[in-house]
Amino acid sequence: MTSTTSEHERPEDPASAAATWFARLQAGDVSLQERRDFQRWLNADARHADAWKAVDGVWNDLSSVEHDPAFAALRADALSLDASRPRLISRRSLGLAAASLVTAVGGAAVGWRWLADRNPAAPVADEPVFSTAVGERSTFRLADNSVVTLSTDSAVRVNHWDRERRLTLVRGQAYFQVAKDKTRPFIVAAGDTSVTAVGTAFDVRLEPGKLSVTLVEGRVRIAGDSPKGPRQVEITAGSRFVAADRADWIIAAVDTAKEAAWLQGRLVFDGEPLSAVVAEMNRFSARKLDVSDPVLAATPVSGVFKTGQIDAFVAALRTYGLVEVGRSDAQRIELVRPAHGA
Repeated sequence: MTSTTSEHERPEDPASAAATWFARLQAGDVSLQERRDFQRWLNADARHADAWKAVDGVWNDLSSVEHDPAFAALRADALSLDASRPRLISRRSLGLAAASLVTAVGGAAVGWRWLADRNPAAPVADEPVFSTAVGERSTFRLADNSVVTLSTDSAVRVNHWDRERRLTLVRGQAYFQVAKDKTRPFIVAAGDTSVTAVGTAFDVRLEPGKLSVTLVEGRVRIAGDSPKGPRQVEITAGSRFVAADRADWIIAAVDTAKEAAWLQGRLVFDGEPLSAVVAEMNRFSARKLDVSDPVLAATPVSGVFKTGQIDAFVAALRTYGLVEVGRSDAQRIELVRPAHGA
């Protein structure tokens, strides 16, 4: 039986709870249930996510935290636990480490990173799943120093970490910056397709009936089922691979800076139809845009817009005389043709 941190031992204050969770996740015997409990806690309240980002920011920005006596004592306690004996990490130890982190927090807000495997002996077979809500963008670092950035409403599962580094994109979009390790290939599964890399940077996006892979650096090998049967291809930097239902695979050159702009919270469009632009903007916002007029939907749009800024996007379209607002409420905004274009 592995050691656990019981529910009553986690403080209700988000900052203190985040620090307590952080300390617990440093141990090498974290159970699958604890990882699930942590994910539920993280997703339960926006304040929890903010507190976790702050604690993680302190860890990454202040290396001295790792050498804090209270935190060091907790880490030693956690890593020395005998998995065959039931034992709780002491409330006092957790409190000391949590207090050390909370004192240093001060409101830092950066992308959160998965640090549970800073200890090489930490189990990776538990298959933790990390996710973002609509409008969120989060970054985490794997045990091998590879970095994964999740786009809006996305999730990735860490599967295996011994002879190969294998993850699954459960939904949405993720950008992978792969640390070089020729002895262990880095594999991302998405649907019935897998992407294999050694040291590279690439984007994978999973949509209903469609998968796309955009390669920014290096080379990747893609394997899966196509309408012509099982296939395997390699693509190079500056290329995009697209596999859609009942359609042959497509590989084409793309502007990788444009395609990766979402990493900086921007979306870049160059003559795309308004319907496609609206669909992309809607991915990052709880408040959705509607465009049902087929003529308006076909209107080409170019520009750079911030993700999640629906009102600013609509204001820009109105400024250029492309649209007007029809019905509008807290959930939706209807876009209609301006009077002069009717």
